[in-house]
Amino acid sequence: MGVLKFRAFYFVYIIPALLLYCVFFILPFVQTVIYSFYNWDGINTPIFLGFKNYWEMFHDKVFYASTGRVLKWALIQGIVQTGIALLLANLLKGKLKGSKFFRSVYFIPVVMSSAAICVMFTVMYDNDIGLLNALLRSIGLGSWARVWLGDAQVAFYAAIAVPIWQGIGLYMVILLSGLQSVPEEIYESARMDGANAWQQLTSITIPMIWSIIQICIILTVSGTFKNFDYVYILTAGGPGSSTHVLATYMYDKAFVGLRYGYGTAVAVIIFLLGLAFTVLFRALTKSRD
Repeated sequence: MGVLKFRAFYFVYIIPALLLYCVFFILPFVQTVIYSFYNWDGINTPIFLGFKNYWEMFHDKVFYASTGRVLKWALIQGIVQTGIALLLANLLKGKLKGSKFFRSVYFIPVVMSSAAICVMFTVMYDNDIGLLNALLRSIGLGSWARVWLGDAQVAFYAAIAVPIWQGIGLYMVILLSGLQSVPEEIYESARMDGANAWQQLTSITIPMIWSIIQICIILTVSGTFKNFDYVYILTAGGPGSSTHVLATYMYDKAFVGLRYGYGTAVAVIIFLLGLAFTVLFRALTKSRD
């Protein structure tokens, strides 16, 4: 067998990809950080403000409320989406009859556009013709029926239920690929020792694919911080500002209020939150690895 030797000339082959990465990621990121220190409406000459945008942002109640919602969303989505995806993957890992069919069915929402999914749920949440309220009334729970996207108390949870539901299939497939690498002999030995399904899940499945579960949690939570389309299409941050998250708050300030400097400052905070979570989560789970 030959030995792979490193040659400096190989760097030439990564130059096109590196240039694209710099032009479409590094340069816009640097510009975003720079503009966060300016007052700019997108037309006139930017005016340097220093840290005034950040100072104002940290005294804005809507910003704090939006941050709290996105952290709550990240917690709910990380637990619920990854947890349900793991249970489904565990159920479909074997050679059960119809397992391939259900794998396809659960994955179909992933390939649908977020706009189409939001339109579908907007109709489902409708107070008069919506499927959800009709179902509640049919089983005698009519008092629970409400204007789901117009009630400030439940609109946020109704909105985040949509991306949580849509993304389950993706993480189910990722976890399923990890489960299929676990030797079946381990489960056979556990069953011979009297281990039930829950004990096999907690003592064998989760420890054996823990690294993959970590990846799913990181992807889920980091995606939550920058998620924009679902909340914007379903509620546009309303009613009032009760469903604003950081991404919609950033859009509202930058593109509706024409305060691009302030909006980019919010974008920097979104990046820092995602980075902080990733670093903290990896540090907390390092010993488990």
